[in-house]
Amino acid sequence: MTSPRGKDPVCLVDRRDHFDLCTTLRIDTSGFHGHTAAEHPGIELCFAAGDTRHQRFFRGKKWVVADDRAMVFNALERHVEACSENPDQRDLRAVIIHSGFLDGLFEDVGIDADELVFDEPLVHLAPGMRGALGALFAAAATPGTSRVVVDCALTELAIELTTRLSHSRSAPLRSLERRGYFPGPAARAQDIFRKELDSPDLDLRGVAERVGLSKFHFVRAFSAKTGITPIQYLNRLRIDVAKQKLQSGAQPVTEIAMDVGFCDLSAFNKAFKRHAAMSPTQYRNLFQAPPRGQD
Repeated sequence: MTSPRGKDPVCLVDRRDHFDLCTTLRIDTSGFHGHTAAEHPGIELCFAAGDTRHQRFFRGKKWVVADDRAMVFNALERHVEACSENPDQRDLRAVIIHSGFLDGLFEDVGIDADELVFDEPLVHLAPGMRGALGALFAAAATPGTSRVVVDCALTELAIELTTRLSHSRSAPLRSLERRGYFPGPAARAQDIFRKELDSPDLDLRGVAERVGLSKFHFVRAFSAKTGITPIQYLNRLRIDVAKQKLQSGAQPVTEIAMDVGFCDLSAFNKAFKRHAAMSPTQYRNLFQAPPRGQD
């Protein structure tokens, strides 16, 4: 998009706040050229989608955000965003992870999120980070998304950032990771749920064993951390991912049910209606274009 003739160029921002956990931004800079100073209260990760390139002036240097690179800004670190009028620079994205979310993630290991200061601003986007970022932006684009799918993807992204990248608390955090204290049982279960969502054989006892707890203690620990039981969390996650598939394509409902781990269509329809207050077909119809000639 470009600015109308005679109008000042603008930088178009689609900003969405998600349940006090994080903020996602999609920024179209194709009609904007100039410099904008920015800072955010939480850790920011910005990256370019597709083949676009974007410039940042930070710590006295110019940095280029492109390809598989991203920039990490510590809380309230001021930086300058430089944009040139270029139709290729149309999709810069950013995730701001709220400090409260990070405090909760590190609660069990006694690390304060404000103590995290990343050493290098320009970082390589590992596959796990890309997958988590993709899940976050898919959730942001899906109406009716619950807190669960955002929480799950953001947990994976935060763990990837804090264990893969070098920062002021790397040494103690990696020591805790090697000894099995980080991430905690709830976060490890979330990772299992997200990566094995399509498996109808996921059961509480098996997941509990994999995170190192008895079934009883796992349910208690998970519920205390997330506010709901593991089964409720998994079902909501499955329905949220099903919503994304229903909105974005023409895949048959039966296939979608199988893809998100339901054994049969009846169980899927029942669970979907319980969480979305409508059937999967009704939800999909919300996004279908009306016949030509109708509003």
